[in-house]
Amino acid sequence: MQNKATLLRNATGTALFLVLMLLSSCETMPEPINYGKDVCAFCSMMAMDKKFGAELINSNGKILKFDCGECMLQYLKSNKDFKPAKFLVTAYDSPGNLIDAEKAFYLSGGNINSPMGGRLAAFTSREAAEKFQKELNGDLILWDKAISLNFK
Repeated sequence: MQNKATLLRNATGTALFLVLMLLSSCETMPEPINYGKDVCAFCSMMAMDKKFGAELINSNGKILKFDCGECMLQYLKSNKDFKPAKFLVTAYDSPGNLIDAEKAFYLSGGNINSPMGGRLAAFTSREAAEKFQKELNGDLILWDKAISLNFK
């Protein structure tokens, strides 16, 4: 009897483990932007500057890459049928690293030299944005303000 109970307990544990692994593998992870090779889904320009870039990931796992945050925001405004599950931006203060766009801090305007001239840069923390604000002269904003910006 104990052998059957032990086998059943082990089989149940193994089945639970497999189900959890399958469920966790359904979430699509961000892909690093391959600078010098990846092309922007909005403007078709090649992503070149590691201080800028963005990604959208929908619930089906489709990943769209952008050369800068303003292209991602313009794409969202012109493609209302694309429903992103994740918004990611490259951190100006950590070049090449994607961070959660909704939690990022942004500088807008000033003398930020972003690829498409929208003058938007994302930062990992308020402190980092404030440190660069002295150099870049942009306005410190959050995601809710960034998504309402209009770019030429």
